[in-house]
Amino acid sequence: MPIVKPGSDWDTHGCINSAGYIWCEILNKCLRTWMEACEYPSNCLTWNDGCNMCQLNNGNLGVCTEMYCFTRNEPSCQVYEPEVSIEPWLVEPPVINPFLPQVPSVGDGH
Repeated sequence: MPIVKPGSDWDTHGCINSAGYIWCEILNKCLRTWMEACEYPSNCLTWNDGCNMCQLNNGNLGVCTEMYCFTRNEPSCQVYEPEVSIEPWLVEPPVINPFLPQVPSVGDGH
């Protein structure tokens, strides 16, 4: 068995395993998992893997386009969740019964 110098064990993606690097298919790069997570951003709704666009549902990959790409670009999130969600269905609208007489608002008489 030949002696391998530390740092000379590149894998097929160019990651040096003895230095703790592994290939992350999601981010399309070598990384150390204790320094950076190999996962989609938690607030991402639409992910571009460098070629195709994909929907994300709760951090899980959903539907993707299936285009053939000659070159791959840097993977990135294209659409993020909004910081504040406005949900109009949670606000109850005022109920106005057209069959009941409308009572004028009582003022102070002026």
